[in-house]
Amino acid sequence: MTKLAVVYGATGQQGGAVARRLLAGGWRVRGVTRDPSSAKARALAGAEMVVEPSFEGVNAVFSVHPGPLAPGEDEFAAGKAIADAAHEHGVGHLVYSSGLGADMLAAVNLQQDKWRVEQYLATLGISATVLRPGSFMENYFNPLFGLTDGALRTAANPGTRQQYIALEDIAAFTALAFDDPAAYRGRTFELAGDALTPPEVAAAVSEATGITVPYVHLDIEELRKINPRFAAGYEALNSIKEPIADVPALCALHPGLLTFEAWLRRTGATKLRELLAG
Repeated sequence: MTKLAVVYGATGQQGGAVARRLLAGGWRVRGVTRDPSSAKARALAGAEMVVEPSFEGVNAVFSVHPGPLAPGEDEFAAGKAIADAAHEHGVGHLVYSSGLGADMLAAVNLQQDKWRVEQYLATLGISATVLRPGSFMENYFNPLFGLTDGALRTAANPGTRQQYIALEDIAAFTALAFDDPAAYRGRTFELAGDALTPPEVAAAVSEATGITVPYVHLDIEELRKINPRFAAGYEALNSIKEPIADVPALCALHPGLLTFEAWLRRTGATKLRELLAG
């Protein structure tokens, strides 16, 4: 019998990648979205798209939430409700998408809700895996994350080694956990496929697209005037001296894990070239 997974945020970045991976792997997918009739929802051919999912007969759940940048969202309440529903209905396995170094960042007043959800999951005793993805490589498709006016503009210091993960690799680790819950139960994975400084990112994008992209360092105090939370996030990023994720260990589990350059060759360069040229 084909297994059934509930995927939250199925029209978003992570949920969409997970839904596509599971569908390709033969799973039935019940995707959760605010608007099941949207173009993004219709694009997930083969998935059942709903606003409020039933957990009856569900084998696995992917839990992800917009977080503090989405107005009116209570990430802890949402994560707790999903965990409680999974527990009540005896769902075989839950994967919760948290954030890189969530426990460490919670200590400096960042990602507290993600860390609280992680702690709550541990108290329930259900079969669960926590994924803590680093910065999405695909974030560079959004000018908000630095590639604007032909340059990489960021408050990340020139020597800061930021950790990146491709969305398809988040989906790959979710599929691994769903397919072998016993091996992934109770485990937490810091996810990254690469760790690069801003000048290295700019050089890689320049090489892959054929468009020279300089790195421009933004003054963090100027950023604080625009968005204090972004500034706090970059301060935390700049304070990390060594990468958190163990990339070789992740590669042992998922040999296809993408480096930033591999992601550029595979999917990123074409779209970034269009964005930079436009």
